Amino acid sequence: MALSPAQTSYSGRSTNYCPRIVIVGGGFGGLYTALYLQKYRHLRDSAITLIEPRERFLFTPLLYEVLTEELLLWEVAPAYQSLLMGTNVQWQQDWADHIDLEQQRVMLRQGDSLPYDYLVVSTGAKTRPLPIPGIREHAITFRSLDDVVTVKARLDQLVQAAHPVAVTVIGAGASGVELATKVADRLGQKGQVRLVDRGHQILKPFPKGLQRQAMDALLQRNVDVLLQTQINQVGPTTVGLDEGDMPSHLTLWATGTEPVEWLGTPVRTNDQGQVWVRSTLQLEDYFNVFVVGDVAAQPKPIPNTAQAAYQAAAAVASNLAYMTRQRQPKSFRYLHLGDMLALGKGTAGVWSFGLSLGGKLGGIIRRAVYIHRLPTNRHRLKVARRALQQIVAGLWPFKKS
Repeated sequence: MALSPAQTSYSGRSTNYCPRIVIVGGGFGGLYTALYLQKYRHLRDSAITLIEPRERFLFTPLLYEVLTEELLLWEVAPAYQSLLMGTNVQWQQDWADHIDLEQQRVMLRQGDSLPYDYLVVSTGAKTRPLPIPGIREHAITFRSLDDVVTVKARLDQLVQAAHPVAVTVIGAGASGVELATKVADRLGQKGQVRLVDRGHQILKPFPKGLQRQAMDALLQRNVDVLLQTQINQVGPTTVGLDEGDMPSHLTLWATGTEPVEWLGTPVRTNDQGQVWVRSTLQLEDYFNVFVVGDVAAQPKPIPNTAQAAYQAAAAVASNLAYMTRQRQPKSFRYLHLGDMLALGKGTAGVWSFGLSLGGKLGGIIRRAVYIHRLPTNRHRLKVARRALQQIVAGLWPFKKS
């Protein structure tokens, strides 16, 4: 096994040593690690490379607002080139095909390979497949930029349809509830939305107060909530339930996720395919490799959310700064700050430290918090300026469309 920089003496290295830091994956964990590294002066001359094949970062918590035209695509999907402007991060638009932990190299699909002194792996998650006939062919997920564009275009068509339309959302977790309420507001009286789940309740892991707010929002929008209900098949314009086929002009697939498979040298994983890491988020046997986000596993589970990824990214950046200063990394401790859900156009449910807020006030708080969490000050300012213009113009959230 090759010795990592954390296991090797720094004696003999010049004071001008500039570590090579490679980050695989440009989601929340990867991008925010790269940006947080900019805080440390001694790393400003380091060679930091972010490997990400997509052209744009997706701020997934606010994707739902695109469907109701509260936000524009550029606000939730800024380009990496713009976000990394003025940093020492080089964006490598490519796929990482293999990680050789022994040789400390990342093999690229379109290029050769990148050597590293420190590696951060944040490859994220993908939609978990379901054994439902027709679901891959006829249902649309809501995870990628293409998904958002496709669903938005389809809703625009359905709004113009001469006949009543039906939409089915599969999965009553956070994504399914947010989709159902947003789609119901987008379609208005023209559409009938149904939310289908095999479980006996919506938002199972969420606080009871937020569950009640969500159910109220669904009922106010006449969403049919079908719990303990199995989807047997998905067709082009129907879904098959136990009681028979029902019309569905748009079927949205909003069930759970699973981690993207580990890319290289075998490491210890759990039953879900997540990689076991130390409390510092380092790999067990390779101390110069950090794993962030959905693909990381610890004895005390950490939620696979953007909130957790922000915090983990900050911890990894801090630990990299420590290690490059010959100091020991510190354990990562996740602090759950609360939960927020979009519950229709301009409204949301917010729960934090026992305090529950909803309606338009919840919508304002949620939007403000997420604007604050956008990747860079430059992008934050652009999005905040447009939000203020909307408020002043009375378009959001005080005026219904």
